Formats: sequence, C-alpha cells, structure tokens
Amino acid sequence: MLLFIVPAMTDTGEMTEDRGFKALFSAYPRETIEVFVPELLAERGPPTRIDVLAQESALPDLGEPSRFLDVALLASWSDGRQVVITLVEHWSSARKVDLRRVNWYVADLALRHSLADVVPVVLVTDPSASSVADRLTMTVAGVTTLALQVRVVRVKAADVPRLRALQNRVAAMLTALAVRDAVEDVVALLAQMSRSPGPLDDLERFLPFAMKLAKMHESDAPRFRRRLEEAGMVNVITEMKNEAKAEGKAEGKAEGQLAEIRRLVVKGIISLDAARTEIRELLEAGLITREIANEALAKLG
Repeated sequence: MLLFIVPAMTDTGEMTEDRGFKALFSAYPRETIEVFVPELLAERGPPTRIDVLAQESALPDLGEPSRFLDVALLASWSDGRQVVITLVEHWSSARKVDLRRVNWYVADLALRHSLADVVPVVLVTDPSASSVADRLTMTVAGVTTLALQVRVVRVKAADVPRLRALQNRVAAMLTALAVRDAVEDVVALLAQMSRSPGPLDDLERFLPFAMKLAKMHESDAPRFRRRLEEAGMVNVITEMKNEAKAEGKAEGKAEGQLAEIRRLVVKGIISLDAARTEIRELLEAGLITREIANEALAKLG
C-alpha cells in the first residue's frame, strides 16, 4: 500500500495560510457555510446552488491595485432567495484586523449582487489573547451613520467537539488550529476527512496545509509516519488506480479493487459518499465497465 507522502517541513513553511484556506473553502463551499453560519442552513435548508464569486474587488482609486477578498460564496435557494457568505479575509494577526476594509468588501459585494444580503465572517488564526472587535460603527452628532456587524471566528479547544462531530472537511481542517499534540490531532483530522464527503485525493492535497496549521515540527515526522501506518491512513485508491492503469482492465482485478473499496467502507476508513465517488471515477477512467460499477454501487447501498 502507498503511504501518504509526508511533506518536508520546508515545503509546508512555504505555503501561506491564505492560499490554503482559499483552496479549502472554494473546494467545499457548502461545508464552509455549515461551519461558519450553521443557523442559515438550519433556517433555510441546503442551498440548491453555491457559486464561488470572483475574488477581485476594485477600488475607487484607480491608482491603487485591486484587492482580493479571501472567499465569497453566493448561496441560492429554490425560492429565489440569495445570501452571500463572505469570508472576507483570513487574518493571521489579530491586531491587524481592519473592519474598515471589511466594510469595503461588504459594500462592494452588495453593489455587485443587489438581490443578495452579505454575512461577513472574519477568521482569525492568531493564537494570542489579543481581542478582535466584531462591530464597526460611525456616529456623528448623535446619529449612527454606519453599523457593521461581523462574525469573528477564532477556533479554541472548546470548539473542537462540535467541529469533529460534523461530517465535514472544512470543520476537520479547522481543528488543527486548536491542537494539543500535532501528530495525534492531524491523524484524527485525516480520519475525519476520510469519513466525510469529498475526493480521496484531497486528503493528500490538504495534508501539507494541515501540518502547517498544526505547527508540526521536523522532529515530529518519524512519529507522524508511524502513526499514519498504525491508523491505516494509506492511499489505497491511488495505488489501485495506478496498478489498474499499468496492468489493464481485467475483470478479476476490477472485482478485487471494488472489494477493497467495500472493505474500507466497512472499516470506516472511507465514507459511503467517498466510495461512490471513487467507483464513478474508476468507471469514467475506463478501468471498470458500467455493469460492474452499477453492481458495486448497489452493494454499497
């Protein structure tokens, strides 16, 4: 079996948190909304569509370069209502949070999407005790001319049980912000991601980001590799695909591949949704026939 390739710490150090969060939230927009604004889904149910909006926000002063907000998600429901969930900007330093800039992004989104409301969410990953304001007001001569309320999210140990209870890869990744043992907590994070809907390839794709958020050190690498082996955290699907491409599409081999997928589901290493996705990908790659794929999907239930 092919073990996860544990990146060198120098590689994870070169990755910025901004880049990692943008990739994560864009890849899992529904999960992002579920984590940051759960009451929205509780009130309206799952959106029928979520669009990741263009990130560029033009400034009125043409002499300045455009700015980029982190992620803006436009959620639509069947009744025509829309809400833009805006992760305005991830801030790694609490003292640098600038609500005037957040206000600009909110206003820009509201102008570009006149039928939508905006929910500004500020994710702060600074572990310091520095306070972060969640409200910007302007009052002139006793009259409030501006009142902006934002949702400030700072993941603490008390938030981990809720995040781990969700079958959600965004929630899993955020648990890395409140780790006590980088090795054990990243292994638990990967286990949660493997049980949650999404491509298996994303476990390896986001592994360097998880290690960075958990502040894993070079000295942790040997124990981390050992714990991955002990926990059965292996990329079985990737190995099966590579073997199938190299050795052909023999029916007996395909049956063995599908039996392995079912075994992983039974052991709880991958979720039903993830297994169905992998079976469909094997079909689309021409590695199994449609008849075999349909039979395998039926056996999963």
